[in-house]
Amino acid sequence: ILQIKNKKINGMNKKIYMLPGDERIAASDAKEFVHELRTGSWMDSDCTDEQYMCNFAERYVVQAGVKIATDTPDNFLADLIRTGYAKEM
Repeated sequence: ILQIKNKKINGMNKKIYMLPGDERIAASDAKEFVHELRTGSWMDSDCTDEQYMCNFAERYVVQAGVKIATDTPDNFLADLIRTGYAKEM
């Protein structure tokens, strides 16, 4: 299995995150991760990144029974990794 730790994309080091359904997000930081996750969403692509984190967290607690922090993108991403929703490659 090939694992990519960091990938240089457009001159920036970006981490690759694996999501359910073999979806991948490349992001240089948590803020970019949230933005990319939101813009790829068919449900909440038209709201702000902050609104998206709250909406996602509300759905996730219903679906998985797990609370996700929404106070900062860093805490949001850390919780997605902690709960297994996102995996840093």
